[in-house]
Amino acid sequence: MDDYVKVASTLPPTGQLHTLIGIALILGLGKGGVPGLATIATAATVLTAPSNIPGGLGYAVALMVPILTMIDIYAAFLHRSALDWPTVWLLLPTSFVGMVIGQFLDGYMTDTGARLLVGMILLGILALRTWKDVATFLFPSWVIQHQLSGDSKEHKEGVEGKGSMDSKEAEGLLDELNNSNHLSVEDGGGTASSTSATTRRKKKQLSPATKFLWACIVGIIGGVATMLTNSMGPILNVYLLSVAELSPQSYIGTRAMFFCFLNLGKLPIRVMGGTLGMPMAPLATGLGVVAVVGVFLAKPIVLGMNERTFVRLELGVVAFAGLRLCYMGLEQ
Repeated sequence: MDDYVKVASTLPPTGQLHTLIGIALILGLGKGGVPGLATIATAATVLTAPSNIPGGLGYAVALMVPILTMIDIYAAFLHRSALDWPTVWLLLPTSFVGMVIGQFLDGYMTDTGARLLVGMILLGILALRTWKDVATFLFPSWVIQHQLSGDSKEHKEGVEGKGSMDSKEAEGLLDELNNSNHLSVEDGGGTASSTSATTRRKKKQLSPATKFLWACIVGIIGGVATMLTNSMGPILNVYLLSVAELSPQSYIGTRAMFFCFLNLGKLPIRVMGGTLGMPMAPLATGLGVVAVVGVFLAKPIVLGMNERTFVRLELGVVAFAGLRLCYMGLEQ
């Protein structure tokens, strides 16, 4: 551990401090909501781990845990006005169950098999939750004709009661669908007159039983994934954006608070495993401050981004993560 801290705390050509500062800033921007940057920072952490130090990768990954905890606490505080606590409490129990299952499976699965399994599951969940949106974007007329647009139950009943639609009705409904897809952007004040206005992009259409079922699936599978491949983030993103349908600000705060609980649980595990200790505390604290600055800088970027663009970018990153895991599993 002392050798790793020495390398990580010194400047080039012998040290990696400049690299870790850059990774911390990018990680903060990503955790603050800029789509894709958290995934880049995570990959950079693995790629830049010193290979000449025994256990260097383990130390590098463990160093990120207290930094991530600091980021998540600040991000949750920064977006506290839109934080969706019911979603956090709904996901936590099943996620801890999944972590126990994942710890058990870790002794029986190879890295290749774990990556391939998690990647396929991630892509499957993403497809189940977004195929209607993709169809609406690519084939809007077909979606209208088959009434797959996800309109309210009352609206569908009104359409079904009329029987088949003529061309003018179809055009009117198509315009309505296109207009409904242009989601409004939240103001930057962080406050709203009601909770539903700040935490949801649109009125929920899933029943409580369906949401609970999805929470169980995502929590258990995500818990397994975080123990096998440290890739629960993309799976959680699908749930928060496509099932809970949180607004960008609420998504960031809720996701941060959820991972804050998970990372606090990981801290003692890392300490007992010998990959995290007091010699790392000053370095982790300094990098954590840099990462928190990244979170602060990310908020105006996110609030200035169209919600529709934000959701598409995040789900695109999820798809990339799933494909990357499958590729890594098949390549090895």
